Amino acid sequence: MSSDTTDPREKQIADLHAGIRQVAHDLSNPLGILRMAVYFLQSTKAEGEKREQYLTMMNETIDRVEQQLKRLRDLTEEPAGGSDSAGEEGTGT
Repeated sequence: MSSDTTDPREKQIADLHAGIRQVAHDLSNPLGILRMAVYFLQSTKAEGEKREQYLTMMNETIDRVEQQLKRLRDLTEEPAGGSDSAGEEGTGT
């Protein structure tokens, strides 16, 4: 009698695991790019325009990583309606 395979919590956990796997996969590539850029900058003593290109690429990659981390944080939030906790502390009267 306890074979309820559509438990909402089990689905939520499965969805969370899938999301975590996706974010981990999406973070692997940017981290590789950052590692390669740091190696290039250290090994070639790049200067001028080339150095600026690599620094810009690193900055953009860090932005992408931050976006992926935000997605991960969003997955951990409760799906309850009205979870806008950004600054509305005193709602009501």
